[in-house]
Amino acid sequence: MDKNRVRTEKFALRRTVAATLALTLIAGCAATPPNQRSAALYDDGISGTGIVAQNTSDDGISGTGIVASYDGGDGIGGTGVVTQAGGDGIGGTGIIGTISGFGSIIVNGLKLEYNNKTAVESDGRPATLSDLKIGQVIEGVARRDARGDLRLEQLEIRHAVTGPISSIDHDNERLVVLGQTVRVNLAGDKSQKTAFVALNVGDLVRVSGLRMDDGMIVASRLDQTDDDGRVLVRGPVTTADNNAVTIGGLTVNLSSAALAEPLEAGNRAFVAGRMLADTFSADVVVARPGLPFDERVTEVYLEGYVPSDATVSLSIQGAPVTGLGLQEDIKPGDRVVVTGRVGVDGVIAAREINHVRTVITVLRPSRMVRPARIRPTTIQRPERMERQRPVERPTVPERPQRERPGDFRPPMV
Repeated sequence: MDKNRVRTEKFALRRTVAATLALTLIAGCAATPPNQRSAALYDDGISGTGIVAQNTSDDGISGTGIVASYDGGDGIGGTGVVTQAGGDGIGGTGIIGTISGFGSIIVNGLKLEYNNKTAVESDGRPATLSDLKIGQVIEGVARRDARGDLRLEQLEIRHAVTGPISSIDHDNERLVVLGQTVRVNLAGDKSQKTAFVALNVGDLVRVSGLRMDDGMIVASRLDQTDDDGRVLVRGPVTTADNNAVTIGGLTVNLSSAALAEPLEAGNRAFVAGRMLADTFSADVVVARPGLPFDERVTEVYLEGYVPSDATVSLSIQGAPVTGLGLQEDIKPGDRVVVTGRVGVDGVIAAREINHVRTVITVLRPSRMVRPARIRPTTIQRPERMERQRPVERPTVPERPQRERPGDFRPPMV
């Protein structure tokens, strides 16, 4: 019994000490001036269990969770992050841009990590990571992992237009597909120019690229493809009524289309369907906003062309941009990447606007080989002559018998 009483007394003493320590800590926190942070000014807040980061521009990193910095720092934690104004898009980063490399997926200068859980689509249809190619335009959502890397959760390959060529200008590197004018830039590459010259009216192509404000598509990739029965176009609607919409030079009849919501002039749309007797028959018509992301996306990297009226108001791919003016070296018609935060009204508060100086079109003929019509003519070899074997001779040749005529006698002398 004495032993049990001693144990009880020890346990009560421990509880008393713990309560005293807790009260001391609370009193110390209350004495902290309101403008003082737990982390030192300009130093990173790093801890195994969690720390309140500074209110300046450095990063806060923790093993279990952290409150991100107030001005521009990243909030990165092993289990959870609360973002504050000015940090990177931990809640979700939206990306629209052109694939320029692999290892990771390189888009707009960003290294985007991925794994077998990354959901991939191509123009609304299921696809795989192996379908990704340099020059394709993608729309993706990424989040920062515990190491601070942007990891793609989902992405969609977005083709500007897929369909038959209705006209082509080989000299000026222009073509028209489903009423959309497409400009290519082969940069003088001989093999690419040879493949482009081989394209003819009626060939089916899949065009990746971005539009200028006049509606022209500047191609970053052009794939010659086989007919799978599906054609599509995405872009701004120039005219619309209950029966038809016009995108570029294409008028789409809506009588057989599944229309989710009415379209108006100025909307951006995705239209997919079939070619019936050289006429586009739409199956699906979807209105698409300039920023096709939900409210979880707070940060964007958006690639596009500066419109001609950018001096009045700047918008990229239909998304309004505020917060920064254009640098002197950026002019209307230039290709740029806008980095910034997304407001509740869909307006991008730009943090950076960077110039993309060169866009090269990657051209791939069908089945990744040169079309048959540009291969050199095969030279037909003459048929092989069968070699005649010499007649076999006997081992001991026979000596012909020499016979004199019976009536021949030498003259008498």
